[in-house]
Amino acid sequence: MFKSVGNIMNISRIFAAMRLAFLKLVAALFLSACGGSSSSSDPVDTPPVATTGTVGILFTDAPTDDYAAINLNVVKAVLIGEDEKQEIVFEGSKLINLLDLRNFSVPIVFGEVETGTYTKLRLIVDELELVPVGDGEFIYPKLPGNGKIDMLDADGFTVLAGRTLLMEIDMDANKSIKITEAGNSGKVNFRPVVKVKIIDGPERHKLARVVGSVSGEPGTPEGGFVLCDIDSPDYCVDVMTKGSTSFFDNEGLGTDFSALSDGAMVVALGMYDTEPSVVLNAVVVEVGCCAKQVQGSVVTEPVDSKFPLLADEDAALLTVELQPGTKYFNVDGETSVDAIVVGPGHEVEGTKLADVDPEEDPDLMRAALVFIGAEEFEQVSGTIIDDPDPDTRSFLLTSTGGIDTCVRVNNDADILFVDEVNSEITIAEFGNLAMDQSVDLFGLTAEDSCFEANEVIVEGALAP
Repeated sequence: MFKSVGNIMNISRIFAAMRLAFLKLVAALFLSACGGSSSSSDPVDTPPVATTGTVGILFTDAPTDDYAAINLNVVKAVLIGEDEKQEIVFEGSKLINLLDLRNFSVPIVFGEVETGTYTKLRLIVDELELVPVGDGEFIYPKLPGNGKIDMLDADGFTVLAGRTLLMEIDMDANKSIKITEAGNSGKVNFRPVVKVKIIDGPERHKLARVVGSVSGEPGTPEGGFVLCDIDSPDYCVDVMTKGSTSFFDNEGLGTDFSALSDGAMVVALGMYDTEPSVVLNAVVVEVGCCAKQVQGSVVTEPVDSKFPLLADEDAALLTVELQPGTKYFNVDGETSVDAIVVGPGHEVEGTKLADVDPEEDPDLMRAALVFIGAEEFEQVSGTIIDDPDPDTRSFLLTSTGGIDTCVRVNNDADILFVDEVNSEITIAEFGNLAMDQSVDLFGLTAEDSCFEANEVIVEGALAP
C-alpha cells in the first residue's frame, strides 16, 4: 500500500551500499597486506546514477447519501508519457470502499518507476459494486472503456530521481454515478469523474489515514517513528510527531509517545509533506487494535464533552465522548469543538466500547478526531447558450428544465472534460468552455441568483 520513502524508503539501498563499501574495504586491506598497490591510472568505482523515482497513489472520495457502500476493485495503475512510454506503478488487486474515504485519503501503493515527465495516469478497474441503503439489490454498472480510466494533464507531472511524487486521486462517486430514467428502467450508468492532485511540498490536501505497525524502536517525540503496512511490511512511511500530536491508547484514552513500541498496531492521521523527502506529519496517533471510523448525524450539540451521533451504517445511536486531545477538522482544515453542529455528514475517528448495553445507554465512542460536516453543493445541468466571457468567467446556461441561468465559474474551479466513449478525463481551463457544450455544474446559488460553480464537468472530449 505504501512504500518506504525518503531515507526510510531507501533502507534496503542503504544497507546494500554499506555492504558494498565494506567489501571494497576488505579488498583494499587484502591487497595492502599482499603488497599490492594502486596508481592514479587505476579505474575508480563511481556510484551508479539513480534513474528511478517513486510514485505514491492515494485514494479519496466525496460524500454521498445514496449508497451504503461503493466497492471498486483497482487492478492496475500506469503512468504514460511521451511516445506512449508506459511505467506500471501497481498491478494486482485493491478492493476499495470509496465511502470509507469521504473525509480522508488512504495510500494504495508506492511504486518505483523510471524518471521522466508523464501526461497521463491510467487506472484499470474490473468491478464496481453499489450497495444501496436498505434492502435493495446490489448494482453492478457497466464500466466504460472495459474498465480503463485515463486522467490527462497537458502540463504533465515529473518523476525525479530518488524522489517521491504523491498523487491524490479523488474518485467522486457522487458525480460519477448517473441514473437515467429510460422507459422508467432506472438504468445506472458510471461516468467516471476523477481528479488528480499532485501533492508537492506541504501543500494542503485531505487528511491521510495510515494503518500499520511500528517498525523498529521509536525515536523521540520530536523525531517520530517508522510505520509499515500490516499486510505489506515492505511498504513503510516515516511518521513525524511533535508536541501538538495527540496520542490515544487501546481504550481511546489519552496517552503519549512512550506508548509506542516495536510491532505495535497504529493508526496515524496527518498531512503528507514531500520536501525534502516524504513524511507524514501526524496530528493523531492511535495505538492498539481497535480504532475505527463512524459516519453519521449529530443529534444535539456537545454538552459536558459528549454528544449523540446517529450512525449512517446501522442507524445505531452512539454517545461520542470528547477527550482533552481530540482534534477537530472540516473541509478547510483544523478547527475547534465549537464547529460541531447538528446535522448529517460528520465522521468520528476513535475507539468504540462494546461493553455498554445499548438498551440502557447508547454505545460509547471515545473520539480521537472529529471531522465536521461535509461540503455542501447544488447541481445544475444544461447547455451553454452564449460565448463564455473570460473577463467575468461567466456564461448563460439553459438548464434541462428549460430555465436560463447565469453562471460564474470560480477562479479555482476544477474544469474537466469527460469523454465517455474513450473513458478519458482531461483537466481543462475556462478558455476551453464554449457555446453548445453540455455541462454539469456543482456549486451554490449566490444572492443575486447567479450560480457560482466550483466544478464544471463537460460531456465530451477536449478539442485539440
